[in-house]
Amino acid sequence: MSLDNKTLNKPLIFATGSSIRKDIAKSFGINCDFIKSEVDEELIKLNFQGNKYHELAIQLATEKSLTISDQYKDYYVVGVDQVCCINNEILNKPGNKENAIFSLKKLSGNTHYQNCGMAICLNGKIVWQSSAVAELTMKPLSLDQIEEYVELDKPFNCSGSYKFESRGKDLFSNVKGSEYTIQGLDIDQLLDILIKEGIING
Repeated sequence: MSLDNKTLNKPLIFATGSSIRKDIAKSFGINCDFIKSEVDEELIKLNFQGNKYHELAIQLATEKSLTISDQYKDYYVVGVDQVCCINNEILNKPGNKENAIFSLKKLSGNTHYQNCGMAICLNGKIVWQSSAVAELTMKPLSLDQIEEYVELDKPFNCSGSYKFESRGKDLFSNVKGSEYTIQGLDIDQLLDILIKEGIING
């Protein structure tokens, strides 16, 4: 897939305030508007039934996309979200040092999953939905190693409490799945549908 700037054939918005998703999109030549969608993620998670967390990720992405789509007529709106889970437990963004250490202690030596959900909406209607899952096994880490990592990378706003695009990738013994899925935007799959729908050029 070419990394050259893509021509926008139709109006496009990414319903996200995530700097990493913005960076990924721009690195692949997608230069569009980025608008954070204000949805109650915790309420959606609380009301979610079952443990198919890729479906929850899709639901979160869709709600974000629909919220912005309702405000911007004739714009295609991309919604994206990510759900990190281990043993049927969701690990939310830590928000602070203490929570990050707590989450990484749970992940240490164990396998967890990053679920990336995506949706595209137009004029309040769903055009497309999809998901991708990455499986990651973290090395056994001592408390000192965890604390040192958190101090260096400060992953307080990261799903799973690590920045995979930074020092976080060194925490793992095995990874199955795209690095972009792990970072919260399965860009290859998204580019395919944007080109197929004629939203951007190939």
